[in-house]
Amino acid sequence: MHTTAIFPNQSPPKDGRLHSVKGYTGIKIRFLRQSIIANDYSYYIYYRVGGRQGKQVLQKVGTKSQGMTPKKASKIRLRKILEHEQSLHGSSVNAVNPRTFENAPTLAGIWREYKEQKQSLSSFASIKHCYQYLKPFYAKTPLSLSTKEINMFRQELENKTTRQGKKFAPQTVAHILKLFRTLVNFAVKNGLCTKNDTLHFNIPKVQNTVQEFLTEKQLKQYADALQTEENPHAKTFLMIALFTGMRKKAIYNLAWQDIDFCRNIIYLQAQNAKKRQADFIPLPLPVKKLLKILPKQSEYLFLNSSKKPYANYFQKAKAIKEKIGLPEKYRPFYMLRHNFASLLANSGTNLYTIQKLLTHNSPVTTQRYAHLNDKNLRQSSECVSKIIQKHFAKRENVL
Repeated sequence: MHTTAIFPNQSPPKDGRLHSVKGYTGIKIRFLRQSIIANDYSYYIYYRVGGRQGKQVLQKVGTKSQGMTPKKASKIRLRKILEHEQSLHGSSVNAVNPRTFENAPTLAGIWREYKEQKQSLSSFASIKHCYQYLKPFYAKTPLSLSTKEINMFRQELENKTTRQGKKFAPQTVAHILKLFRTLVNFAVKNGLCTKNDTLHFNIPKVQNTVQEFLTEKQLKQYADALQTEENPHAKTFLMIALFTGMRKKAIYNLAWQDIDFCRNIIYLQAQNAKKRQADFIPLPLPVKKLLKILPKQSEYLFLNSSKKPYANYFQKAKAIKEKIGLPEKYRPFYMLRHNFASLLANSGTNLYTIQKLLTHNSPVTTQRYAHLNDKNLRQSSECVSKIIQKHFAKRENVL
């Protein structure tokens, strides 16, 4: 239906074809060849009625010269989708006003549109997992909910147990409530409903400092265990995680073309990066030596039994963790990333450098390691103490 995607403030090619607008799901634009207005183009909305296999709808909603914008077109699209949903459920579709209490979308309806726009996010799997716990509110609208209901829901989550019989972690409760808040704000931002001024609730604060790092003795034991690993690919996989702190998914999808042996760089492709941006990190010498002798199976470093990337070495990592007696709460893969960052922080590396090496999108995420990076703080404090202490020493001499 369309060719290349166009930025919102960019004019489409003069080829008369439909083009997507980046950042706006279901919005298309087409250059108007016959228009008397220079560089004018039409806006179209595209969606399906009745799910993925349902009827496709493509409708013109205005032109640039008429004041149409991607944001306005997106609101019209959301309104049309809501009208069709209501018609399918037997509700009146005449003069639908999403700002009224009766016609506001349910949380399930908001989720469907949110999912369509956000499912390309690398974190969408965890978002989808959290959504299942919002089931009590699927059929309710944001305007019909009260603070009391949300507070009771929070208490239920805090008392809820996992399949292993453990209570939900505070971080899990926080993630679920944050998703609820995100969906409500998404509906308001996109004109699906007005803000519910009576709805107020707090997200539980979580202590986000990192404790998953290895002592010097544990690090030596881990290194010894890796040395005896017979599977060269599993050994290399865990060595990369240990020496670079890379995320599991990024390592799984490494291709040989991502390894620059001349410049000692590992390239991270955008589709495999959490922040969806291409990046690079240094290639440590020990990892380079291992890669030089690693058997090449295909264009990818690590393959599963189907000869596709994403070989799973979880059991190998778990076995090493248990072999050296690490705490149960330590996660076999993620602890290596935390350990890498903790070693950097303890060695006095500044947080900006740690952020770049971990490819964090925000310095706020890196801040969880700040409590480990106190070398400069202690040195500065000791410097001030010495200056002040001189005066006390003089006073003692006088006495």
